[in-house]
Amino acid sequence: MSPILATIHARRSVSPRRLAGRALSDEELTLLAEAAAAAPDHGRLGPLHLVAVAHGDRAALAEVFAAAALEADPAATDEDLDRSRGCSLAAPTLIAVVANIDDGHPLVPVSEQWISVGAGLQNVLLALAALGCRGKVVSGRRVGSMALRSAFGLGEGAHLVGFITIGTFEGDLKPARRRTADSVLSFWRRPEEC
Repeated sequence: MSPILATIHARRSVSPRRLAGRALSDEELTLLAEAAAAAPDHGRLGPLHLVAVAHGDRAALAEVFAAAALEADPAATDEDLDRSRGCSLAAPTLIAVVANIDDGHPLVPVSEQWISVGAGLQNVLLALAALGCRGKVVSGRRVGSMALRSAFGLGEGAHLVGFITIGTFEGDLKPARRRTADSVLSFWRRPEEC
């Protein structure tokens, strides 16, 4: 198996709470951005944007996470809010994933823009392996909260997709449960003439 296929098949998500090590350097973050920019991008719209959250700003973001949790559930307990705050602080590196989607573009449908975002995100996850890191994309309904949208200055057409949590992991990875090739692949045949 080629090295790139081996990397694809070996990719696993690791819980942010199990990630350790140092934060990525600016040079490593640049490598991730270059990998994201290598994704297919019809019309060169560049819909994917990565926003690295500096270590010194993680406590402030933790408060935004708590506000998002309270927005989602006004009856959230202090324990719920602390758990939400912890999500901002769990992994050594945290990157927000933003999609800027132009739903009125005359040539590039919204679906193609989202495909570009997904392809760029996958490139980032695979590039992490090349850096000896692991990561996980975390999202959920709170990423659409006004608290997070405001904190990241998101306007119309901008979507907070989620966050990439990044670090190292020394333990054993669970085997991935993936679909089989025959559940993914089929073959088109021309219809028989009547």
